[in-house]
Amino acid sequence: MLTRALAARLHLTGSGGANLPGPALGHDAHGAGKPSPGAMATASANEARLALLRSEYARLVTAARASVTAARAGAADPLVYVEAELARHSGLPPQDATVPAVLADARGAMALATRAAQLPELVKSAA
Repeated sequence: MLTRALAARLHLTGSGGANLPGPALGHDAHGAGKPSPGAMATASANEARLALLRSEYARLVTAARASVTAARAGAADPLVYVEAELARHSGLPPQDATVPAVLADARGAMALATRAAQLPELVKSAA
């Protein structure tokens, strides 16, 4: 659950990044203090991944909130929003899965996170 304290720790900086240590930027061969092109590309790729993960997290939270709102309103199938978002990432649990098994399935959660982190490369190769 996102608490106020956690939200404060995740507060975004003006540069669009979280209050996390940034990537170390290398310097050019002349020592002029400028980041090397490779370091700049790495930093840019990391920023793109972070932005994508934030976007995917926002989509999942929005789906969860929509499902809770639908359940409160008495909708016949309030989980349709969460199910659609999980299906988008091939993350639906098997039909015969049990709640304890899903809760213990860290591998499934990591697979979804890894897939989301790889999306920039997939988008780039499709273009």
